[in-house]
Amino acid sequence: MRAVLLALSLTALLASCRPPDAGSSARGAGASDPVAITIELPEDPAVGPATVTVRVDRDGVAVEGAEVEVTGDMTHAGMVPVIRAAGEAEPGVYRADDMEFDMAGDWIVTADVTLPDGATARQEAATTVRRP
Repeated sequence: MRAVLLALSLTALLASCRPPDAGSSARGAGASDPVAITIELPEDPAVGPATVTVRVDRDGVAVEGAEVEVTGDMTHAGMVPVIRAAGEAEPGVYRADDMEFDMAGDWIVTADVTLPDGATARQEAATTVRRP
């Protein structure tokens, strides 16, 4: 009986450490007012500084003047998240040039966007950071 409980506990633990599938999770705007958020991560991220780019558009038009916060979380408990403000580099394009991946492993990068009219939206992307 103990062996079965141990096996079930280990299975649950391993399943919880797996990063979620990357996909759209933008929310906050109504169906008639779609907001699209795209997170662009380095192609082969390594431990250290990185640039994260967030593109924001509404109905196919670049959104200027949004506030964008980028958060990096490792997929396992106990790590302090990395939080950076992304500045507007050009209309609808926001960059966090000082994102710091401080450990190798699986990360979830979240872009929280507040549009000029106060509407909010969120997008997540998964990545694996390697050792340099």
